[in-house]
Amino acid sequence: MSERVGELRDAIRRPLPLAYHPLYRFYEGGSLTRQFRGLPDRPDDCWSEDWVGSCTRANNDDPHGRPQGLSRVSLPGGGDVRLKDLVEARPEEMVGAAFAGRWGPITGVLVKLLSPAGQVPLHAHPTREWASQHLGSPFGKTEAWILLDTPGDGSEPAYAGVGFAPGIEREWFADAVRRRDTSAIRGTLHRTGVKPGEVYVAHAGVPHYLGPRISFIEVQEPSDHIVIPETSGDDDDGATMGLGWDLALDMIDYTAAGEAETFARARQRPTVLRTSHGSREVRLFHDDVLRFFDATALEVEDEIEVSDGRFCVAVVASGDGSLEDDVGRQPIRRGETFALPASLPVRVRAGREPLRVIRCLGPATGPAS
Repeated sequence: MSERVGELRDAIRRPLPLAYHPLYRFYEGGSLTRQFRGLPDRPDDCWSEDWVGSCTRANNDDPHGRPQGLSRVSLPGGGDVRLKDLVEARPEEMVGAAFAGRWGPITGVLVKLLSPAGQVPLHAHPTREWASQHLGSPFGKTEAWILLDTPGDGSEPAYAGVGFAPGIEREWFADAVRRRDTSAIRGTLHRTGVKPGEVYVAHAGVPHYLGPRISFIEVQEPSDHIVIPETSGDDDDGATMGLGWDLALDMIDYTAAGEAETFARARQRPTVLRTSHGSREVRLFHDDVLRFFDATALEVEDEIEVSDGRFCVAVVASGDGSLEDDVGRQPIRRGETFALPASLPVRVRAGREPLRVIRCLGPATGPAS
């Protein structure tokens, strides 16, 4: 047992590389994610989501009936361990004493690399309050999209749909869902073209969709709660999380706003937090998002130190360089991902070209009252 404790202690003295971790899901995708990761090309398939640094189990098992979703990290002496187990064994070092004291031994965030091949069906996720009442979960699922690449499918450009346009009532929407009227369902949302570098947030309860052929980092609350009104009817139980349509559709926020107001809330305006050695750290989300999760971009021309005592999942969005700590130096490049323990100060240094590293973090403030 003491040997195992020593291995865990040694593990958190360095950045923890997070390998490609594909999950089997209900839609096809993944090829742009594999390109981003620098992996061999493979056509889009249902192994479409790469869960990065995940301590969250997926709602669905893989085709062989095996549970999905929990990431593993390699130990210095060989072997590996689930990230969830490492956080629970060493919470103060992994997520920080203050964070663990407020939230418990969890990271408070789920990060995914996603690249759907076609249109993602219209769907929505619950608020924390709704999830607590009906799902027994402390987390809802507000989510954010940090766009990496938006090629579209050749026939139309990439886009996002967010929030109901005025005039959509629950009764009318429920009738369209039961009739499987896909065209009517998709026509209910405000829609906008999207491009690389943009950041959007879909707040819990707000219906949304994406498509086609977009590569992005998704930062979200650590849950897999989802209701999918745009469905063929082949699996209503799965589309409603087993709740049935009457209750599941109550989860959706039918509040309507104009297009400008909707996208003013959804489209995020980053703000500079600090500068150092010609580099800077930029916060990617508006203040109203920070109680759910947080993310910053390290835009590194030379170097910048990270020592704020917060756990993060780091995604190298572009460039190359290194992560340096008291133990050594870890070369990094576009497409690589790491878990960085709260107790580990690191210096991020650019290499042959500037680096952009996205730090995905848990809530920056306390839980909702």
